[in-house]
Amino acid sequence: MSKRVLFHRDFRQYSGGHGKVWDYFNHLRALGWQAQVYLTPQSRRDASNPWMQCPELIAPQFNPQEADLLFLAGMDWQAVPENKALPPVINLLQGMRHAQSAPALPLRDFLSNPAFRICVSQAVADAVQATGQVNGPLRVIPAALDMTVSTPQPEPDLHGKVFISAHKQQPLAVALAAWLFARGHTVDLLMDMLPRTQYLARLSQAAVVVVLPLAEEGFFLPGLEAMALGKPVVMPAAGGNLQYARHMQNCLMPLPDVESLGQAVLQLCQAPVLRKQLVQAAHLTALRFTLADERQALAAALREWGLM
Repeated sequence: MSKRVLFHRDFRQYSGGHGKVWDYFNHLRALGWQAQVYLTPQSRRDASNPWMQCPELIAPQFNPQEADLLFLAGMDWQAVPENKALPPVINLLQGMRHAQSAPALPLRDFLSNPAFRICVSQAVADAVQATGQVNGPLRVIPAALDMTVSTPQPEPDLHGKVFISAHKQQPLAVALAAWLFARGHTVDLLMDMLPRTQYLARLSQAAVVVVLPLAEEGFFLPGLEAMALGKPVVMPAAGGNLQYARHMQNCLMPLPDVESLGQAVLQLCQAPVLRKQLVQAAHLTALRFTLADERQALAAALREWGLM
């Protein structure tokens, strides 16, 4: 009989964090685990929620003590009952905030809970280890991309749309859009979160992609997604994105100010040879971060930890 693993999700809208937990849900199923997820009453239950593809695997109640393995990420620890025996816990750490002290966001406090921890980048691992609070083994498994989006799109007009993803850095994105528009560029400024299929459709129409991560990201998959689609990428350095991004090798990584970002876009539009080199290298980069590799690394960790 296969072992049972239980997940917990509070799904208000699609995010990359939810998408990565969904990947691990499927990894464990593929590795022979009987997986279920509990969705909070506030969770959306529409097409944006990937677990609606398998409603038979949605648990009616959150009873972690009945599972053989518990998978937690983000704020899921708050749902765990206190003073009750728990099965082994895998804790997925996706952001640098796990190492930061913030009363309203007690992610750092959760590090003292016993668990087997997976970090999506070396930057996250270094940050949480530096706290001295990690209770249990820690493993780096770089975040992987759903490679069904990896087919490069046809080379668009060099003077086509500049796509700017704005939802994490809206004032900077709006100012950059105005700077580019004043210089005759067509700009597709995305202000809000979109379902992933809609987001990728917008992204695929761009000539140049500007993604604006927060100053400290755990991994930042949007940059890798743009690379996988064969887009020349402008993206400031942001901690975890250094797991895959290299300035002047597979993208341009200017300082996060309007002038620097704008000049990088102009450089790509005016230098087709550089643009082609970056796109080719970026696509090869994206091919190194596959779900198959992520699943294999998870299986190795489970064996090492005596969970499989």
